[in-house]
Amino acid sequence: MDVLGVLAEILSPVRCAGCGVPGDTLCPACLSAAHLIQPGTGCQRCGAPLTNATCRECAGRTFAFSSAVCAGMLEPPLSRVVTLYKDAAERRYAALLGKLLCAACDPWRGWPDAVCAVPPSARSLARRGFDHTAPLAAHVAHGLDVPYERLLVAARRADQRGLGRDERRANMTGAFAVRPLVSVPAMVLVVDDVFTTGATLDGATRALLAAGALEVRVAAVARA
Repeated sequence: MDVLGVLAEILSPVRCAGCGVPGDTLCPACLSAAHLIQPGTGCQRCGAPLTNATCRECAGRTFAFSSAVCAGMLEPPLSRVVTLYKDAAERRYAALLGKLLCAACDPWRGWPDAVCAVPPSARSLARRGFDHTAPLAAHVAHGLDVPYERLLVAARRADQRGLGRDERRANMTGAFAVRPLVSVPAMVLVVDDVFTTGATLDGATRALLAAGALEVRVAAVARA
């Protein structure tokens, strides 16, 4: 922990996002209550928990990415962790979210050439004051022992919040581009915080495929 982290702990000790007890970002009891999606049990196309052979979340839909995983459902207490991290700028929760996402991605160990993050829009970056997806992607890259690379930049787009499924998909058309002078690896794992309709991750994937990636898989902390 760096000096700023030590000072933060002294002045404002981290509390469990679920019950508020000081000491852990998510205490053992709250962690056990989280609806985590065990590796291999979710839909391979969209990461949602499977209740039968057919996933009703993504039936009839197409994605540019080949496969998806999500660490858990966007329900308390995990949803609370995500909110505190990205909207309250509680960066101390990044390690927990990164660890959960690493576990979800472990079956893909040895597959990706690199891990990249979905870049936030300029509006989101200004509102939050930090890039909340980059630390998560860096955690996953470290856990899988592959490089973390800043491959994408975000173009101007409307805020996804409040948009319907079709509107989200249309909003993501051309929303991302590969950074200038960057060589895109063949196999890329793209990380985001939340998978809602998949439109954001699909848009990021299309940009990478257009720039030369052969296969893109995606991972998100929580499945809405």
